[in-house]
Amino acid sequence: MRLLLVALALVLTLMYFTFGLRAGYVTLTPTYMLNATGTNRYSYQIYDSGQTVGVQGRCTVRSGAVTLRLLDAKGAQVAGQACPKGEWALKLLAAGEIGKYTLEVDLDKFTGVLDLTETRQD
Repeated sequence: MRLLLVALALVLTLMYFTFGLRAGYVTLTPTYMLNATGTNRYSYQIYDSGQTVGVQGRCTVRSGAVTLRLLDAKGAQVAGQACPKGEWALKLLAAGEIGKYTLEVDLDKFTGVLDLTETRQD
């Protein structure tokens, strides 16, 4: 049993120093992160021309930073927001042609909470 606990502690330590610890799923539940690093991508499909899609919510940053970018179907950035230390409200929306829109979340040694909700308007 001790060996199992030591192995678990070693794995958690390795995860902390490589890509961080994360609990939750960014676009569904509040996500608690500890020293998170890397880029996550989430896709949203627009089926009707002129429909609006995006995310809104909040980010609470204790240390590090997080940058959010919303890319249109052609890959051009249409909305973005950076969250330095503190608490921030987020609202990234895009409207346009039919296609797949992508939310990129860049984490840089981010410790805090990211709470996003998908938003659609016709």
